[in-house]
Amino acid sequence: MRIKIYAMLFYEDDPVKNTALKMIRAGIAMRVSRRTLKHSLLILNPYSLEYLGPWHRDIVEKYGLLVVDASWHKLSPSKFRSLKGTHVKLPPLIPGNPINYGKTCILSSIEAVAAALFILGFKSEYEKLLGLYKWMKTFNDLNKELLEAYSKTRSQSELVEIIKTFWKIENPCYIFKESM
Repeated sequence: MRIKIYAMLFYEDDPVKNTALKMIRAGIAMRVSRRTLKHSLLILNPYSLEYLGPWHRDIVEKYGLLVVDASWHKLSPSKFRSLKGTHVKLPPLIPGNPINYGKTCILSSIEAVAAALFILGFKSEYEKLLGLYKWMKTFNDLNKELLEAYSKTRSQSELVEIIKTFWKIENPCYIFKESM
């Protein structure tokens, strides 16, 4: 994979079902800790006020992408506070994984990374991730139209308008908090 994907693991989930560990074992992602973390990464942070969009592609090409792998039940903004880099959240998507199927925005680590890669225009890398789990095809089927729309936006405001239109909500910045 030509893009550097990093995973910070908190080991709060069943290791057999952990999608970040599977990406690491498959050679797609590299495990990092706070001490070994580079400071210019694009960080997937569901608490960020800024959405990920195609305009972030250069950061990922140059420095890489970080997913923080923690249990949704134990996730809090404190896990992201000391991480230096560009913090962005994914636009709303529907999980296809068996644990959180259909719970808007509650993606597994592999779904989050895959969505980010698609939105940023790294389609071949996205396709590789689809092959790691059978249910990733479900994720793709549920979100293909959304991912296409998100990947064609040119600005944060355009992305917010697409979110408002598709999800029929006034303030998309709070969709994550509503779905918890």
